[in-house]
Amino acid sequence: MDKVTEFLPSILGILFLVFVWFIVRRILSSISDKINNSEVYKEDTLRVLEEIRDELKELNKNNSSK
Repeated sequence: MDKVTEFLPSILGILFLVFVWFIVRRILSSISDKINNSEVYKEDTLRVLEEIRDELKELNKNNSSK
């Protein structure tokens, strides 16, 4: 039992570091997901704007030919 109490601070320290590592990893993963989602949103918005631009060009071409 004496040997276990000698290693107890080391074991608790390692467990604490592992706990902190998982917390930091979850936070960074969450931030990464938010960044990736914003990039997807940006791409989708750009695609929609390009479609609108193309439709407006077609409408403009049709109106100018009349």
